[in-house]
Amino acid sequence: MAANGGRGCAGCEAAPWAELTAEMRRIKCAAELSYGTLAQRTHYSRSSWERFLNQKQLPTRIAVEQFAAASGQDPRPLLIRLEHSLAHESAARATAGAPAPAPGRHGDGRHIAVRHVAVRQGGVHHGGVRPLGLVVAGALLGGLAAELTRAARLHRPR
Repeated sequence: MAANGGRGCAGCEAAPWAELTAEMRRIKCAAELSYGTLAQRTHYSRSSWERFLNQKQLPTRIAVEQFAAASGQDPRPLLIRLEHSLAHESAARATAGAPAPAPGRHGDGRHIAVRHVAVRQGGVHHGGVRPLGLVVAGALLGGLAAELTRAARLHRPR
């Protein structure tokens, strides 16, 4: 991770993560959404949205998809920016000499773990290590919960 938390460098273009969060904040403002409204429309908390939109934590793919749905936007442009952000962060880790997390399994079939990283002012905070299966299951359950909530809202008697 770059020492500046992925926010760009002197003489460089803005880092992809900064561009992603700036675009998400622009959409949030244009759609007149509060953090509380985002929390109600997605399975992420108000504080999670504050971290995502203030570049304290890189959002997940599911968070970006739910953000787009909550704001009535096409998720594809945001997902492209997220992919660029992930690639940029991975390259920054590689440049700093830290091993980039590898998806999937080790060559011998053992499960690997996914490390959740939250950027804090002044450095990187490494959260707990979670098995990849739990991360995927949580993401799927979160997406299902969001879809069920959306369906319930659509079929609610008026």
